[in-house]
Amino acid sequence: MDSRELLKDLSFCVIDLETTGGNHDNDKIIEIGMVRVVALELAEEKNILIDPEQRIPDFIQKLTSIKQKDVQGQAKIEEVIDEVIEFIGDDIIVAHNTSFDVPFLNSVLRRLGRDELTNKVICTNVMTKHMIPDIMNSNLNYMSSLFDIDHSNAHRAHDDARATAKLLLKYLDIFIDKGIKKVNQLYYPKNKFELDRIHYDSNTNKEEIFEKIVANDTAMIILLKGDRGLILGSLPIQSPKEEIEFIKKFINMTDWSILTIRLLRPVLEGIFQFSNHYLKYEEPVRVEVLNYLKDRYQTRDTIEKEYSVNALDFVVTHHLVREQFIVYSFLNLNTTTKAIFKFPAQKKKMLGYLKNQISRFEKMQKGSRKNHLHSDLVPLVESFITKNRSTNKYLFISRKLVKEQDQNVFKIFQDFADDNKSDYNFPATSL
Repeated sequence: MDSRELLKDLSFCVIDLETTGGNHDNDKIIEIGMVRVVALELAEEKNILIDPEQRIPDFIQKLTSIKQKDVQGQAKIEEVIDEVIEFIGDDIIVAHNTSFDVPFLNSVLRRLGRDELTNKVICTNVMTKHMIPDIMNSNLNYMSSLFDIDHSNAHRAHDDARATAKLLLKYLDIFIDKGIKKVNQLYYPKNKFELDRIHYDSNTNKEEIFEKIVANDTAMIILLKGDRGLILGSLPIQSPKEEIEFIKKFINMTDWSILTIRLLRPVLEGIFQFSNHYLKYEEPVRVEVLNYLKDRYQTRDTIEKEYSVNALDFVVTHHLVREQFIVYSFLNLNTTTKAIFKFPAQKKKMLGYLKNQISRFEKMQKGSRKNHLHSDLVPLVESFITKNRSTNKYLFISRKLVKEQDQNVFKIFQDFADDNKSDYNFPATSL
């Protein structure tokens, strides 16, 4: 069955609850918002204010803007529960945090002596974490911002349900574009539906692959795998259109089974990934790609000391996801992992990470740097950093600054965040 037809036949009921708190036994529902999605479109909508028969805590009133007077005289939950259950029907239930909304609603049903819901359930929050693995914050307000969804009245049930329904529709379009084959893949969207990557098998027309590559303006890495997942080669790309001729050459170097394109920001991450598997590549591929990268980034044998790997403490870059930073600690450079933070929400956590790295360097490592970058790649990275030091793509932070001037560090981070000029609108635009 065609992917669109597969999903078009499904009916979803998106729900959101506002409650007096998170305790199923003592707290009560004050508002229920429901939006039906049928044939890949928004359909019926319903919003119900409910008298909880208890005082709404001040922080809930502030969060939701639902005042005590707004619910006085409204129907009680037992008076509207039939209307709610009838609206949901046999639909697949969707919420942005089903671990809260569905159990809370079921607790109400139990208290009223009613059968619990047995509908299939999809959580767009969990879905988000599978489809955007590096995301540091997946709350509905932030996701609405990333996908340009109107969500001006957050923490009201109807607006939250509507924003969740629109996010679901965005995801359903992506599932269709990526060729979903089974409805079960909606519940477990792993290893095929990530928004920052796309996989091709060896039967794919290469012209289709080349068109996909040059259609993107952001950095990327191209990974080739053979039978049984053996890594045959990887190529970090900074400017796909400029580098397409070597990309074609690279793709034709080996007899690959799976080709993966993965979007990156920055390309330094791609160079690190190239280093991670460096010794696994056959020598002709390893030498060819390394020489290409050296030529492109004008690697020199002599690098000014201040730009050397051993002179850097921390390098901060913008992540592909807006408002996220990647932090590389050159005090203990492990190129297989990276520290990602949402800024400014996690600025204190980010500063804490820098300080922990410094403490480890000074106490456990006794001032000795650990560098897991392959030695063949060190001149390349140093040259790359030298070339990009004056751009707004990389921020260099010293141990001294971190140890002595917290507020200065925050200001530098903020200035760097304000200077984010990415033209790639990920994840609204994705592979």
